[in-house]
Amino acid sequence: MAKQHYWGMVDDVIRQSDVVLEVLDARLIAETRNAEIEKRIEKMDKKLIHVVNKIDLIDKELIRDQVKGLSNPVYVSSKERLGTTILKTRIMEVGRKDIIVVGVVGYPNTGKSSVINALCGSTKARSSPTSGFTRGIQKVKAGYRIVLLDTPGVIPIDDQDIVRHALIGSKNAQNIKEPDLIAIELIRLLKGRIEKHYGVEPNDDPEVALEKIAVKLNRLKKGGVPDVDAVSRTIIMDWQRGRI
Repeated sequence: MAKQHYWGMVDDVIRQSDVVLEVLDARLIAETRNAEIEKRIEKMDKKLIHVVNKIDLIDKELIRDQVKGLSNPVYVSSKERLGTTILKTRIMEVGRKDIIVVGVVGYPNTGKSSVINALCGSTKARSSPTSGFTRGIQKVKAGYRIVLLDTPGVIPIDDQDIVRHALIGSKNAQNIKEPDLIAIELIRLLKGRIEKHYGVEPNDDPEVALEKIAVKLNRLKKGGVPDVDAVSRTIIMDWQRGRI
């Protein structure tokens, strides 16, 4: 999608909305916030609610300081259907209209469509773990008072940080040229959680930890050499699909 058309579509969604939900991944709040989108929401004087999704995958205490900087934050787990009622109530409090149009934005794989489905109580918005699944704007009702506008994943066109895109799930694991760099960054960021997930002892050296996981999962080349690329893709896919 051309940059001009893309941002024109996003602006149109914000303009039509009374309230905008920016869906964030609870595991990577700062990385999944979109500064450009937030500027546009503020410029159009629209109400913003930060939806901290996938809260079932993390301890709330670990993100307490990060949440302080968010606008009207609501914790949800679209997978476990947690926080849906609170989110609906917050939308109505912030929107203050009989019929509230709500735009839903965010990076791919943060769970936008799943949040919409949870609000609707049924699968009305398509959802998939594959990035870029939502192709165009979809309009769905969540009860009598809320109309939701789902947008394609909002990715800054000039953002070339491959590691960041892989971590937030906007780049598929199979398409990453150097998956070990992303896996090592995940191991570094999560400080033992990756090793714990795969049942190996944490290590101060992420590269050593990665090799231990390869051995544990029997991802080996000839001669018993750890297949770092293969195990890295497994780690990235498990992360992107919410298994870690």
